[in-house]
Amino acid sequence: MSNTTIKCENCGAICNVKDGYCKNCWKKLGGETEQADFIIDGIGQTEWEDYIDKNAKRYVDVYKNNNGKKWFLHINFAALFLGLNWVLYRKMYKVAVIGFIVTSLITVALSVLFLLPHTEEMRILNQDIAPYKEYIKGGGQTIMLDADGRPYSPEIVQKGAMAENKLAEIEAKAQFKTIIIVPFTCVFWGLFGDAIYKRHIIKNIKNKNGGASIGAVICGRMLLGLVEWLVMGALVSLLVMLLLV
Repeated sequence: MSNTTIKCENCGAICNVKDGYCKNCWKKLGGETEQADFIIDGIGQTEWEDYIDKNAKRYVDVYKNNNGKKWFLHINFAALFLGLNWVLYRKMYKVAVIGFIVTSLITVALSVLFLLPHTEEMRILNQDIAPYKEYIKGGGQTIMLDADGRPYSPEIVQKGAMAENKLAEIEAKAQFKTIIIVPFTCVFWGLFGDAIYKRHIIKNIKNKNGGASIGAVICGRMLLGLVEWLVMGALVSLLVMLLLV
């Protein structure tokens, strides 16, 4: 054995001194077996620390103070500022998907809510856009130039183009207003993140797939972003069409 390893007095396994405990029998190194584990919700402290890995002491201290509680409030600044990214970082994939779906549906609902006051205006704009789209579909050009190189548009094209831009502006403003959901979601994760993570650990601690992962954040964000682009945009468009029927 080197000065970086030590023999566990409880089971005889060779352990790293820096670990502070035996990963074979979960007893504290140095003969202090009586105080080896603080039991949190039926699980030994060292098991919690081994699963959490990054910044384990901080989480274990929080869970010690909330031993036996399914839900509790506690500020988690990483979750507060990173939101869903923190959930992915902590490998809570199911929680991330559920959070993404709920947030997306609320965002879609807010978009529609903000569009409701503009329903009649949007219906009129769509009537102007219809012949313009037919013109483009028939092989025309959106903008033509006169002999001096100045933009010239037939009335139907000009009116339709302006209507399309106006409609896009209304929809963009409605979607921009949905940004109000961001602080609410961040506050939610900031206050309930620790409790949700605790429940996740209790359910998955036997799988030994804990710790944290930057890769999970990158891949998860790419995948969820693709789903949002393909599905949520289409859903908003469908609801807008229904509004204008």
